[in-house]
Amino acid sequence: MKNYYHILKKSKPFSGFTQEELDDIISFLNLSPVHFAKGSTVFNQGDLTSRSGILLEGKIIAESVSYSGVRRVIQTLKEGDLFGDVLMYSENQPNPVSTLVKEDSKVVLLDITVLMEKSCNPLCRRMLINILHGLADKFWTLNRKIAYLSCNQMRQKIAMFILDMQKKYGSQTFIVEYSREDLAALLGVNRSALSRELSRMQQEEIISYYKSSFKIENTDKLKACL
Repeated sequence: MKNYYHILKKSKPFSGFTQEELDDIISFLNLSPVHFAKGSTVFNQGDLTSRSGILLEGKIIAESVSYSGVRRVIQTLKEGDLFGDVLMYSENQPNPVSTLVKEDSKVVLLDITVLMEKSCNPLCRRMLINILHGLADKFWTLNRKIAYLSCNQMRQKIAMFILDMQKKYGSQTFIVEYSREDLAALLGVNRSALSRELSRMQQEEIISYYKSSFKIENTDKLKACL
């Protein structure tokens, strides 16, 4: 597991853990990487589970299948991403997505039942709190996504998102943590169309940006986009 400490440290459950604390909690919970072959699934849609996973290595996607058989990719997981955490805390709720392994991958699995049973351990309590913080972040993101999707125009969506980031960071300049592809998915727009609209807004001196760094150049113009 030590080969993956740098990944675990950036994952939500182990946020703020020192290397010594990682040693202790991994030994205490007897955690180890689990190998999943390409083409397999970690969790299946419809399953009941008390477990979640952290992607250590490889490529995994979360996918839902509608009643009519239409497949939709919900998320492409990155190393360090926690998945299945919502189901950990729910009772008798089936998994709404399948996690499909696109490349040979390694995952560490966490069981909420075990964490709760061993919550007398302060490191387990910290993990539980960290996971809850992560769920709160996901709820906020979902709440904002609903707000973005309610906008009729792409520029409205972009303006609302940028103003949200300004409020979050308390600055006219900030780093957007989403890739263009992920931002397009969040806003419910086409990636190429998003890039074109951002470019137009920069030409109109409403915003400026370089890669993931954004700056609001004219707040009044930006608010007028809403």
